[in-house]
Amino acid sequence: MAKGKEDKKSGRKLYQRLRNHYKLVLLNIDTFEERFSLLLSPLNVIVIVGLTLFFIAVFAFALLGWTPLRYYLPDYAEEVRVKKLAVEAALKADSMEIALAQRDAYIENIRMLIEGRVDTAVLDSGLLTAVDPLEVEYTRSPEDSMLRSEIEKEDLLNLNPNFNRNVKTAFILFPPIAGSVMDRFNAEKNHYGVDIAAPKDATIKAIDDGTVIISAYTAETGYVLQIQHDNDLLSVYKHNSTILKKEGDKVRAGEAIAIIGETGEYSSGPHLHFELWRKGVPINPETFFSFE
Repeated sequence: MAKGKEDKKSGRKLYQRLRNHYKLVLLNIDTFEERFSLLLSPLNVIVIVGLTLFFIAVFAFALLGWTPLRYYLPDYAEEVRVKKLAVEAALKADSMEIALAQRDAYIENIRMLIEGRVDTAVLDSGLLTAVDPLEVEYTRSPEDSMLRSEIEKEDLLNLNPNFNRNVKTAFILFPPIAGSVMDRFNAEKNHYGVDIAAPKDATIKAIDDGTVIISAYTAETGYVLQIQHDNDLLSVYKHNSTILKKEGDKVRAGEAIAIIGETGEYSSGPHLHFELWRKGVPINPETFFSFE
């Protein structure tokens, strides 16, 4: 009994020592001014150190378990390498198996041809039924009618190869883009085109068949594209973000040639500066197009 009481007393003394509070003070050695103080107890220190070590262990385990750092572990890296080799070997085995099967089939076909054992396919005559085209009825669906009406409203290409090629006829051109006209043609102010604002990443199209003669970048007008058409007609597209054609490319009317942008010092937002020239004379593009 006496020994048990002594153990209890020693346990209480140890607990009391752990509960005793101590003050950690940082002093300026010259002025003895207190800079920092912290009230601690041995029990608090033990708990804080234990929790810190626990979180460090959890953090290290997470890094090594769910990040690429695990590949630097010797055992894991070797396991990954072995699995990779096994997968590669399995794929090669499958490929070899397929190649051998194809070779065997090829050899067997050659042997059958040499021996004259060629199988003939027998068609099932029951599957061959005559169809009278007069009995086939076609009913246009509402969706088909809506699609046809939408396409008819658009400016479509004329597939006639002689379209726009007769100098005695008026030009019918494909609009380069649809948008809002920001600045109109004004030769007196040396503005020889129109500025059309359109949504970001809108596609710019060629107005007619032709050949790209300039596909370049300038500091003032950004990415510039010029296309030479028949009838001495020249179209110019400026401030593009991306050019889809290079010099010497042949383009068709309505074909995508660039993406709208705001490149160049003269640009104040995403828009297309479009010019139309004929025999060295600028033409007002709105004479041919309705951009809006």
